[in-house]
Amino acid sequence: MRAQQSKFLASINSSADDELNISKFGQEVCPPDVGHDSEESAKVICSLCRDPNSKDPVCFLILLQKSRLLSFVDKGPPSWEQVRQSGKDPIFMSTDTMNVSFQRSTVSRSSEMISSSQLMHLIQNAVNEFASNGSPREVDAFLEFVKTRFPSVRNIQIPCTSNDTMEKTASSLEAMEERMYSLIRGEMHDTLSCSDFAKNNEKFSTAGGAPTSGDADSLFLGKYIAALSKEMLDNPSASESAHARGDKAQLESTVPLPAYDGFRPPDCDGIYVSSCGHAVHQGCLDRYLLSLKERFSRRIVFEGGHIVDPDQGEFLCPVCRGFANCVLPALPGDSKRGCKLPISTVGPSDAAGSLTSSNRIVGSLHLQQALSLLQCAADVAGRKEILKALPMQRNGRIRPHLEYVFRILHGMYFPGKDKIPGSGRLNCSLILWDTLKYSLISMEIAARSGRISLTPYNAIGTLYKELNSSSGFILSLWLKVVQSMRSKTSLSLILRLRSIQLFVESICFGVSQTCKARGNMLCILANTEVEVQYPDIQFWRRASGPVLAHDAFSSLMWILFCLPCPFLSCEETFISLVHIFYVVSITQAIITYFQKHQGNITEMGYHDCLITDIWRNMGEYRVAQMYFDSNYIDPSGDIKDIIRQLSLPYLRRCALLWKLINSSTSAPFSGGSHVSDISSHATLERMEFAVGILEELAEVEELEKMFEIPPLDIVLNDELLRSLVVKWLNHFSKEFEGGKLQRVLHSTPAVPFKLMLLPHLYQDLLQRYIKQHCSNCGVVLEEPALCLLCGKLCSPSWKTCCRESSCQTHAMACGAGTGVFLLIRKTTILLQRSARQAPWPSPYLDAFGEEDIEMNRGKPLYLNEERYASLNHMVASHGLDRSSKVLRQTTIGSFFML
Repeated sequence: MRAQQSKFLASINSSADDELNISKFGQEVCPPDVGHDSEESAKVICSLCRDPNSKDPVCFLILLQKSRLLSFVDKGPPSWEQVRQSGKDPIFMSTDTMNVSFQRSTVSRSSEMISSSQLMHLIQNAVNEFASNGSPREVDAFLEFVKTRFPSVRNIQIPCTSNDTMEKTASSLEAMEERMYSLIRGEMHDTLSCSDFAKNNEKFSTAGGAPTSGDADSLFLGKYIAALSKEMLDNPSASESAHARGDKAQLESTVPLPAYDGFRPPDCDGIYVSSCGHAVHQGCLDRYLLSLKERFSRRIVFEGGHIVDPDQGEFLCPVCRGFANCVLPALPGDSKRGCKLPISTVGPSDAAGSLTSSNRIVGSLHLQQALSLLQCAADVAGRKEILKALPMQRNGRIRPHLEYVFRILHGMYFPGKDKIPGSGRLNCSLILWDTLKYSLISMEIAARSGRISLTPYNAIGTLYKELNSSSGFILSLWLKVVQSMRSKTSLSLILRLRSIQLFVESICFGVSQTCKARGNMLCILANTEVEVQYPDIQFWRRASGPVLAHDAFSSLMWILFCLPCPFLSCEETFISLVHIFYVVSITQAIITYFQKHQGNITEMGYHDCLITDIWRNMGEYRVAQMYFDSNYIDPSGDIKDIIRQLSLPYLRRCALLWKLINSSTSAPFSGGSHVSDISSHATLERMEFAVGILEELAEVEELEKMFEIPPLDIVLNDELLRSLVVKWLNHFSKEFEGGKLQRVLHSTPAVPFKLMLLPHLYQDLLQRYIKQHCSNCGVVLEEPALCLLCGKLCSPSWKTCCRESSCQTHAMACGAGTGVFLLIRKTTILLQRSARQAPWPSPYLDAFGEEDIEMNRGKPLYLNEERYASLNHMVASHGLDRSSKVLRQTTIGSFFML
């Protein structure tokens, strides 16, 4: 067995070395045949049974962990000179308390108490609306939902309508998406080929109304409620959990909305998924976990019992001993459906060459194409023939492997809210997509930092190199899983189609309609349980919010999620969407610059462009100055350079996303990554073969060429762009008016994650912190521990008065379970992951390069940049639970310190 594992590890190391060879990255393009995936997946062998002939499906070991990396980067590293006493203000507020007050005011404005008779009238109107368009079975299901959720409402009358009682033959959901893709492409072709191009520009730039009709919205939500009713039949506990309503109800819930991006876990920025790359059979893993539980007390040291909790599904990889808490099935059988362009709808003009030919002249942004795409998508989604053809397909049972993943994610996204999963309103693909989005953002941030130097490393080759790792592979597999689930149920499809209409109203028309203005259907959904904030309502509010109030890359990801599946791999669509959200990014950058800059616009030498448009309106949109901020802007710098620097993270994440979309790697350590290129091979190869650190602005220029973004001077003078931004500013100001903001949206350049900025000489640090007193009992801290994430002084002591400021408690509040502490008296590092602790070598060494633990020799100690950079990179890449050096010394609690 050991010989086999040694041979297996040797093959892994060999293939990993080949995989990390950047000179080979991107040179091979996978041919579009399925045989390659099948051949590659056959190489994956269970790490437990090692049976190469087994036909059982394998699952890859993954680790799902909460993260606050994005918040730390936005905030910037703390300074060692600023002492933060324990027991003071909390470092981070949860999203339930840190809310944007405009969302509260929006809710309160549309919240009105209504009596039972008014509620009866509202429901009766909704039934009348739906009965005229829905099928009899759908109307019956709708009524069943109303009776279950509103038991006090009785005697609902079904009107006699001339609606055809014959059930129309419904196509599959996958076929529906392909049909919608074809209709959208056809409508786009007709719109963009119109000879009066200027008139189309005027249409998109001056239209003041929203495209969604009341009948379409009513039919959308009616079908959604009918599908929910059918889902409740499969989950009786959901209906039983609905509490009886009183005589009064609200038109809209007053539950506070999440602050950041509208959708995320309540106590962190997001969930990061990673993997060691090893696979097991599910049956083998079940037996392995059972054996761990049986031998937990007898073999606590040998089987990882000192690190993991088998009852929580935690275990160590049998090969590399990496930490894992979940599994992801390899190559789901239907992962390839809905991911590629339908061949019948792709003509020569749609091919990639039409946009990526090397001789193409970049003249302007593709805003017209993006606006046409979005509005055509909303128009097609709202057609009655499309809505009536939607099959009421129930949620099929989720595969056991995915059900396990989903159960863990539900506990992270909605802790303590057991009503949500049983309600049928928690969309699996929605949470999986959000996890993918945050993991991509975190991967881009991790790629900025070097392993042995604190100097920023922003080369494109380093960014793409992350996708060659096992964690990059697992994101590719994760994307395939999401794609296989996006069109599984009618609930999921309706959620996405209605969301795209809300996005279009916000992006193309700059409007958001309240619940009351939306009509009766949405009010019914919002009032089923007032105290529960359901994910569907939460996501629809995110979609209808001002586009400037959200991160540009997050909005791009959500648009791609909502569009019909074939658009995901369409290069033309991707580039046009990158362009429109690039405008969002630079608009946020300009507003942020003026929030810091106090000079006069005339002194800057700009006349009649987007910069002057925003400057003239800053007085009217003063709320924007309070909402946008940055901790990295030098107001004395040139505004164009700052705009390009602040847009760099967005472009880097777009490049990473496109690489991921086109990755065909089906197994880790496969000896190379087969990724197709978005731009001409010559341009992309120059980027991938770049050696050394590229200057920030030079990297921006390369990415602008890659995505066919014209020079900034042309962008700033684009008339369609300027009219669109004014519309967005009006929308933003209208939604935020009169509100006192409790958070800001940070615009941050591509700076690496950094722990606390420590002094070069350890004596300076020692003198400042060694005599600090406990804020609770007043005595000098016996073992002061300095949090390198926020600068707070804690203690690993378990004294009763100091328990609230212990390292473990602080790590949960500050880093969502992750803590990095410098033990002042010992000079070493304490790594905290929830209840798990591990020591780490001191970043301070003497003149001979040796540590002086507890300062017994009394030698001067100096900060070692290489050691500290290694620690920075490990934290930025979420590698504390994937490092064998850390895990070998990890224990539960403070065992190692005794």
